[in-house]
Amino acid sequence: MNVDWVKQFSIFGLGTVVVDHQVVMQQLPEKDHKGEVLDDRYQVGGPVPTALCLLRKFGMQATFQGKWAQDQYGRMIEQDMDAQGIVYAAPRCHSDSRTGFAHVWLEQETGQRTIAGFRGSHEIAADEVEEGSLSCHDALHLDGWSGEAALIAMSLMREAGGKVFMDLGSPKPDFEELLRRVDYLNCPQGLIPRLFATDDLEVGAGLLLEMGPKEVTVTCGGEGVLYFSKKEQIEQAAYPVEVVDSNGAGDVFVGAMIFATMQEWAVEERLKFACAAAALKCGKIGNRGALPGLEAVREKMEKENREWTRIDANQNKKGE
Repeated sequence: MNVDWVKQFSIFGLGTVVVDHQVVMQQLPEKDHKGEVLDDRYQVGGPVPTALCLLRKFGMQATFQGKWAQDQYGRMIEQDMDAQGIVYAAPRCHSDSRTGFAHVWLEQETGQRTIAGFRGSHEIAADEVEEGSLSCHDALHLDGWSGEAALIAMSLMREAGGKVFMDLGSPKPDFEELLRRVDYLNCPQGLIPRLFATDDLEVGAGLLLEMGPKEVTVTCGGEGVLYFSKKEQIEQAAYPVEVVDSNGAGDVFVGAMIFATMQEWAVEERLKFACAAAALKCGKIGNRGALPGLEAVREKMEKENREWTRIDANQNKKGE
């Protein structure tokens, strides 16, 4: 992979944006117990904005449409977008609008987190989606929220010949209709039993494929990711890393998969690239400063691939 020869593209993102108050604790407290806060910070989060920020760091162009109010958190969101170079238009606000926020408790010892969130008081309205804004982009990325607006955006992108990506983190009211218009779908393993009467990830992914996507990835945390299409199934192990903050790792994985897919790389390379990016993010706290650059991801891939090759060779020698 030569990062000087990457294919440039632009992407339009539509979805939820919130301000996270991230609190670091030595251990997450049990119910009705207290715990000491070691550190805290405010940061802008949301599956689509974080993926777009990664793509901006990779040198791609990005536009975001979300919903927030002209309040303290809303100003933080606009400052973040400006700092990351993401194009946006301040949304129309109702008099009772509130910006979304989340409390993120991060366990220092394991990097695991617990989240309580408020997505914001209003969804993106269907009439707020502008064809002109979408048609000049090569791809669309969504999280499935603001269902009517998402469906319109998906149709417009497909009509323009672009690719449609979605990170389905939870059940959505319109998810069956959404999946009919998705090209590339990602979901966490815990979502499968919530959507279908099965814990079998292969069965669940097959049901998702029948609904419309060309490809489905199922992220499994530290165990890696499963890839499914109608032609093949691939398992990619997670890259080793000392986890200090797993919050946003899935968002980074999806952003990296979008990048690699738009580069038209082979499936195996796309999965390795996305897993390397997610691992690097987990090695640092935050969801902006922790985002890796292209060179860092490439180096992580090459290092771990060499190590895996060495281990495989040693195992084969023992077998002989």
